[in-house]
Amino acid sequence: MSDRLFEGIGAPVAVARDDDAPPIDPTLDSCCQREIESNRKRSAIETTLRAHDPVAKAEARRRQSSLQTGYSYKTFNLIHDLSFGSGCRCCYDPNGDGGDYEMLAAARKEREERELLKGDPGNDSNGGASESKAQDMSNYYTESDNSDDEFDYLLDEEVESAIDHDLQAQRRAELENMARQYEILRYHGYGVHRQMHPQRVFPSVGYRSSDKDRYIPPGAVVHLYDPFSPLSVSLDLYLENVASRYPGTKFVRGIGVASVVFIDDSGETDKWKDGAFPMLLALKSGQVVTSSSGLRDFSKGQNDIEPRLVEQWLERAGVLIDTPPPIEAVCAIRPEEDMLMENMRQLRGLGKVGELDEAERYDCGVSGCNKSFYHEHVGVKNALQEGVLVPESQVVASTESSYDNLSVKE
Repeated sequence: MSDRLFEGIGAPVAVARDDDAPPIDPTLDSCCQREIESNRKRSAIETTLRAHDPVAKAEARRRQSSLQTGYSYKTFNLIHDLSFGSGCRCCYDPNGDGGDYEMLAAARKEREERELLKGDPGNDSNGGASESKAQDMSNYYTESDNSDDEFDYLLDEEVESAIDHDLQAQRRAELENMARQYEILRYHGYGVHRQMHPQRVFPSVGYRSSDKDRYIPPGAVVHLYDPFSPLSVSLDLYLENVASRYPGTKFVRGIGVASVVFIDDSGETDKWKDGAFPMLLALKSGQVVTSSSGLRDFSKGQNDIEPRLVEQWLERAGVLIDTPPPIEAVCAIRPEEDMLMENMRQLRGLGKVGELDEAERYDCGVSGCNKSFYHEHVGVKNALQEGVLVPESQVVASTESSYDNLSVKE
């Protein structure tokens, strides 16, 4: 019978033996050796209890949910059929947004092939010499470190305390929550460079928006590209790389002439509209603050732009924002729309919206229980569980195995 059968529910906890753990230095005093053994036993017990404790897991989930801002993004609003992945339906139209123009797609494919060739060691003419040098350096450091092996026990990590474990769990929950917030921002076009339909390029960045209830991006970069210009290709490749560093800025591109045609002038004219394409615009709170006609401000030739000049130009315009916007303000879908959609899903038998991304509920046979992990209710016996802490089948199997062992010994 396995020693770990009843581990964590009252049976002895398996402690790492000498063959599983580093040997204890025999030159240590007996009191130090006993302390190391005691620390190993305590670490094994705490690790086992944490692995088998459903209350600790539930508390970790509760702590993670309490760290959230209170804003719950409804995942049914996502559109998954876009060329760049997923996006919120308040920002993207699957019939017109996304995609690449032909020269950009070809340049991206060429860049990927070049990176693959760069990473292939067979194409390195000095690969053998570099590998030999790296091996020599590795041997040097290995030989120099061997003399310190007798003091390695001083560097052993101490047993993790309950407080350290709680702090690590809290930090892990904070990082997961932050990653989720940045993911929601990307769904709404922040920190990414996307191609939009000409009719939606300027509305997507709030250009001259009169809707007071709508959140206007504090910073936006609009590239009105020329599909036959190598400068447009070079600029788009650069903006795609740099966009992730500024989650508070929206980066969009659209075909130049058509995008300007769809602007509602309302009797007003701007000087930047008289410029040549391709063109780069910098907007703050929906207003154009500066523009670069023909990308003349940062071109270093006929086919390429100078990335350093582009970033300096955008920094002077004040549109590169590394602080993310309020997570609850980026989505333009009103709460009553979410409630209507949730009600429609319930009527169709699809369940609540908030349950879409959650794990399936574990069927324990107890009405009203919503736990998603495997569990049993002590004292509740039904067709799916026996209602006892240690099932009778395991006890019988353990007893029979013990008798078998005794008979073999006799």
